[in-house]
Amino acid sequence: MDADAAVIPLQLHPLGFIEAFTQLDASLATLLRGTGISQSMLDDPRARISYAQQARLIANGLSQCHRPGLGLLVGQMFDWSYYGSVGGVVQCSPSLRAAGEAFQRYLMIAQPWYAFRGRRATTYLDLDGMIVDPLDCFPAGGAPEPLRQFESEFRLAMQLRIWDSCGNKAAPDTSIRVCLNHSEPSYAHLYRSLPCTSVRFDCPRSYIAAHRHFVLEPFRPFRRRAFDRIIQRCEQELVESQVEPSYRAKVRWHVFAGFNKRPPLNEIASMLSVTPRALTRRLASEGITFREITHEVRMELTAHHLRCSRLSVDQIAELMGFSCASSLRRAIRNWSGSAAGTMREAPPPSAARRINTRQFSSKAVSRVIARS
Repeated sequence: MDADAAVIPLQLHPLGFIEAFTQLDASLATLLRGTGISQSMLDDPRARISYAQQARLIANGLSQCHRPGLGLLVGQMFDWSYYGSVGGVVQCSPSLRAAGEAFQRYLMIAQPWYAFRGRRATTYLDLDGMIVDPLDCFPAGGAPEPLRQFESEFRLAMQLRIWDSCGNKAAPDTSIRVCLNHSEPSYAHLYRSLPCTSVRFDCPRSYIAAHRHFVLEPFRPFRRRAFDRIIQRCEQELVESQVEPSYRAKVRWHVFAGFNKRPPLNEIASMLSVTPRALTRRLASEGITFREITHEVRMELTAHHLRCSRLSVDQIAELMGFSCASSLRRAIRNWSGSAAGTMREAPPPSAARRINTRQFSSKAVSRVIARS
């Protein structure tokens, strides 16, 4: 995506950052300096800015708000309304999984870069029924270190707020555990003030984990209709935004979201407001079938568990719906050309690049502003 293309709705994330920075004593005029954003644009619902402008805005905030752990602070005060309609699911999602899928899918409305990334395997089931969600969703490329640190902290704080609000508090184990792949900073108390049970530093990878009952089991059945109304509105906004590139991408999202239920073609067609026949034709025009997409998703999830999870091959085979471990091994070899054992021995995909959590000097932040 062109970093200078004006694609980000100013009324969503950027305005949320502006509100947070000004509440932390930043001057609005100085915050907007050099961004190409005028104060009159803040009231324009049609205003769009580029990723370069957003980066400059955040860099200005870093230079004015001289506080350690600024991303954590902003993440804890950032209002859900700046996510657009999907922010409302925090109050009514039937489960944490439903909320997580909604945020993943509709984040591309506020941040269109995610439409180009597409849906991919991230979360996995580990030993003792733990659901693990790696903190590795950074865009490729060399973002300046202060911005990477801010993004890392901000994303962690926002995700933990979702987990805390939408997890099943009636589950036997409601603990939320955080592991981070960087050393303990001087402001570790800010990490420990986040809504989680524990935070560990110097881990091989960064992730959030909780028991599957906490993540998957519904607990707010009477709010389901409110949730469905929000999702319907989000789908309309996504269509209007025209950021989703293809029907293949649309179908992949829904197959991933409902993988354990194996949603049939007619159900996904209904979600996309087209007939099953029309969806089949549109996929064919893109050179793929519904069956091929479901197989593709199944194999990606299987490979992801082989690389990341400590479950046995037999357990992964059962989880992914294979008749036995031998069937899984044959399918993996046919799909990838690699043996299941080779995937198991390979290191898991690296998480977010290790962040240096030292407090950045004003000179470091000035260099960020100069590059933005």
